[in-house]
Amino acid sequence: MKNQAPCYVLLTALLSTLSQPVLASSWQVCSMELRVTDTVTKPYPQLRAKILKVSAKTATVICPERGATIMFTPETSDYQAVLPRRTWPQEGQVVGVDYRYLDGICKGDGKDYPCRIKHYSLPRH
Repeated sequence: MKNQAPCYVLLTALLSTLSQPVLASSWQVCSMELRVTDTVTKPYPQLRAKILKVSAKTATVICPERGATIMFTPETSDYQAVLPRRTWPQEGQVVGVDYRYLDGICKGDGKDYPCRIKHYSLPRH
């Protein structure tokens, strides 16, 4: 029995680490060309835009479809800050946007749930 105890403990530890949920994978990126159609202020400031062109950086990326309308808050090219509103593109303007997302598990209210973190940067800004 003494020889089986360390194996049991090792097996239990191994299985518990393998069964942990993956919290995040890698960033997925789509390059898009958008025409800004409107500035929305409620519930918080965002741009509404129509997708004119879209291209995925890799084959596994799920990009929004061409012709779809999206709402987003423009960010800096390093995704670290929201752009000041005075520098946002104006209605009718065509802009290039890098849409980046990360699928993972978020934690909230004591429960884990699947979520998607999204970023929209204006790389040529």
